[in-house]
Amino acid sequence: MIEWRGAFEDTEVNALHAECFGHPLQGNDWWSRVNQFSLGWVLARRATRLIGFVNLAWDGAAHAFVLDTMVAPAFQRQGIAKGLIEEAVARSKQADCDWLHVDFEPHLQSFYRDTCGFLPTHAGLISLK
Repeated sequence: MIEWRGAFEDTEVNALHAECFGHPLQGNDWWSRVNQFSLGWVLARRATRLIGFVNLAWDGAAHAFVLDTMVAPAFQRQGIAKGLIEEAVARSKQADCDWLHVDFEPHLQSFYRDTCGFLPTHAGLISLK
């Protein structure tokens, strides 16, 4: 089930993030973060288990940004991530945004460009670590 701005526990998102990005479990306050800085977020659940999440950040006007797209490995390649992105696109349009941005690693190019319809663009990046 895909849900816009659904309730979640920080422990759920922290566990999913660690599983999807391969790092130790962290104690981030996702709930406060998304409520303060985001246009919204999209959840995917099977029964009560959180299996997918995407954060939709924005500038409060024309630009929205897809961040932290994640689907639990056991549920990948079933169209769940596509559903998360489709909901993010629809909600960005409803908010009257002009642009939806996403950054991704090269191995995700086919998903974001071919499956979800994002176009290539020029961008810049400075590593701060």
